[in-house]
Parts: sequence; structure tokens; C-alpha cells
Amino acid sequence: MTASRPFLTHERVRWADVDLVSIMRFSAFTRLVEVAEQELLRAVGLPYSTLFDNPRIWMPRRRLEIDYFAPARLDDELALVTYVSRMGDTSLTLQVDVRHATRNTLIAAATMVVVCVTVEGFAKRPLPRIARESLAPFVMTVEEARAGAPEMR
Repeated sequence: MTASRPFLTHERVRWADVDLVSIMRFSAFTRLVEVAEQELLRAVGLPYSTLFDNPRIWMPRRRLEIDYFAPARLDDELALVTYVSRMGDTSLTLQVDVRHATRNTLIAAATMVVVCVTVEGFAKRPLPRIARESLAPFVMTVEEARAGAPEMR
């Protein structure tokens, strides 16, 4: 099932994120990926506070890749456009397009793969049904997400 649009949340470039010339450091983008993931999960009814209360599974990161296209500056408001580009049996690929909120410029694009594992032994296991069902409306290709609603172009 393809959603009409990806999940959208906003965040600002913080003082702690920038270098001496007020441009967001490359390493600070990982914070944005975490914010996007956390807000998406909260929006679908799977907040971190519930997921980590009594864990039976973990979802460690297997891979994080970020492409940078334009600078983000101190106090810029950023739109975090988040969607799932692949949902496998034991893993999912989360995409986060970081855009300038008013100019809609693509600043960076992150791809993060998380794998579902058991708490004991770190053995791969299938993604829980609740995660599949909750995230299904946000499964789409990169092309679909970027060509979607006019504010995402």
C-alpha cells in the first residue's frame, strides 16, 4: 500500500549542530535521522517509551548512509520527510530527506537500515506484525516520495 505522502516533521539547526561558520556539521545529521525515526514511530503509535519498556526485540542499525547536497545554517527550519523504502522479512530501510522548510531545497538524504533481532543472542527474527502494519502506509519508493505532494518537490 502506498501512502499519499511521506511522514513530515520539522526540526531546527541548533547551535550544537554547527561549525565555526554556522553551517551544520556533517555528523549532526545523524541527530536529524534519529528525530525523524522517533517522530514517525510516535505518530504510528509505537513511541520509544513503549518500545523500550520491556523489550523482547531490538532494532539495531545495520547501515547509515547520508548524501549531502546543500548547506544547512544555524536556525534554519528543516523539514524531515520520512518514509520506508523497503520492508523485508527481518529489516526495514528508512529514508529521511532533509529539506529546507521554506525553500524546499534538498539539503541531505539519509538511508538507514535497521534489523530486527532477539534481545538474547542478537539472532535475526521477523519484524513484528504491529510494526509492519503501522509502517505500511509509509512504504514507498524514493521516486514516489519525492514526486508526491507539491510541497515535497
